[in-house]
Amino acid sequence: MSARTMIILGIVGSLIVGLGEYLLHFLPSGPGGEVSMLEHVPIERASTGHFLAILGAPLYFVGYYGLKRLFYPTSPRLATLLNVLGVLAFFIGGIWISSRYFAAEVLQRSAGTPDHAFYLQSYEDHYQILVWCLRLIIAALSMTYIILIIKNKQGLPKWLAIFNPIVLLVIIISSLVWFKPLGVHLAPTAMNVTHFIFFTLIYFFANQSNINHEVA
Repeated sequence: MSARTMIILGIVGSLIVGLGEYLLHFLPSGPGGEVSMLEHVPIERASTGHFLAILGAPLYFVGYYGLKRLFYPTSPRLATLLNVLGVLAFFIGGIWISSRYFAAEVLQRSAGTPDHAFYLQSYEDHYQILVWCLRLIIAALSMTYIILIIKNKQGLPKWLAIFNPIVLLVIIISSLVWFKPLGVHLAPTAMNVTHFIFFTLIYFFANQSNINHEVA
C-alpha cells in the first residue's frame, strides 16, 4: 500500500471517529465542561457514536505510518519518531474515547444520588487525565513534524509547518470564543477536525509533488 493511500485512510479515520465523537459530545448550547457535557448528551445517540469512534480509531495508526513512509527520506529517525508519537497519541485517545459512553450512562443514572460526586471525581482522575497526556504527546509530535517539514527533501512547502496539529487544535477549540455558532460543532470533535485538515493538506501537496515512497 502506498504512503499516499495510507494517508487517505488516515483522513477516512478522522471522518469516522469525528462523526462518532460528534454524536458522543455535541450539545446545541456548546460542550461546557469536558466531563460535565456527558451529563446531558442523549444516551442513544452517544451509544451510536461510541461504536463509530472505536471502528475508525485504528485508521489513525495507518495514517501515521503513511507519514513515516512519506518523510523517511528526510530523516529516518524523525519519521519513525513521528509515527511512534502518532500511534501513542491515538492509542491513549482510543482508550479515552472508549470510556465516554459508559461515563455518560453512569453520570446520568447517578445524578441526584450521593454516588454522583464520587463517580465524577473517579472519572476525572482515571480517564480525563488521559486527555492532557494526549495533548502533550500531540505537542511533541507537532515539533517533530515542524522539523521534518523544514528539512523535507520531498518538495513540500515549508509553510505547511504552520499547520501542525497543536496549532490547528488550539484554533479549533478557540472557535468557541471567536465564532461560537461554528465552535459548538467543531470543538466537540476537535482532534478529529485537526487531523482531517492535517492529513488532507499533506496528502494534497504530496499528490501535487507526486510523492509516493515505499519505505518499509
